[in-house]
Amino acid sequence: MRVAAIEGGGTKFLAAVGNSNTITGRYTRIATTTPKETFSLLLDYLRTQYKNEPFSAIGIGSFGPLGVDPHSGNYGVIGPTTKPHWSQVSYPEALGEFQVPLAITTDVNAAALAEATSGAGRGCKRVIYVTVGTGIGGGFVVNGQLSHGQFHPEMGHMRVTIHPDDPMPDGFCHFHGNCLEGLACGPAIEKRWRGHLGTLDENHLGVKLQAYYLAQMCVNLLLTMTPDAIILGGGVMQTPSLLPKIRRELQKLMNHYLPQHSSDAAVNALIKAPTYAPSAGLIGAALLAEGLR
Repeated sequence: MRVAAIEGGGTKFLAAVGNSNTITGRYTRIATTTPKETFSLLLDYLRTQYKNEPFSAIGIGSFGPLGVDPHSGNYGVIGPTTKPHWSQVSYPEALGEFQVPLAITTDVNAAALAEATSGAGRGCKRVIYVTVGTGIGGGFVVNGQLSHGQFHPEMGHMRVTIHPDDPMPDGFCHFHGNCLEGLACGPAIEKRWRGHLGTLDENHLGVKLQAYYLAQMCVNLLLTMTPDAIILGGGVMQTPSLLPKIRRELQKLMNHYLPQHSSDAAVNALIKAPTYAPSAGLIGAALLAEGLR
């Protein structure tokens, strides 16, 4: 089945045509600038692909907030966002010329689906994928199906305890100040330390704070959503020492409350790196499109 897949991120769009097994490494990359500029390049690419051999559906994983209910009038419409000019942008409107079915969800939902289906969460019934980058967002997959209610999960805006040594306790979120995203997203790290996390020594306070905040997130997700796997992706998670520090901090915070998650082996099996970075969202978008047949 030949489908088009789009991952719309805050800094870049990825697009490919093929199927979920073939698109990795065969995608085009487009900078996320204004909607007019970005969609102009995206449509040029899709038109060329469609002319060569038509695709039967389009799967989309986009930054949000985003309407994800196919029965709602805001399906595929970006909600209030700090990304200039992108609020109220409609994917169905922008891609309507192809007259094929659309499957639309958030970029983290799409990545969660890919990782749960055949990536780091394969074989698990309940999988959470969290991306830590320009923002923080998460998706939840249960028995191979995306799970959300009135709106998609907004895990990045949960509240966490401020570390007493944090030099920027008020945070960076434009909406909530010191929510998780306001304390631990990439821009918050850069504002606090004047650089990327990967440029800091592994024993720097910045790495300690990041592990502390993300471990709190993992504890909250473990206790409320009881996942079999929590997969941590995104640019910030490429810092080499960060994942082991999050695992150790989680063990400290849990303090043997759940004995089955107390050992190193159990925590390593719970908190994982993604298999499909950096194209998990694109693979998930293709899986969504394939599901429309």
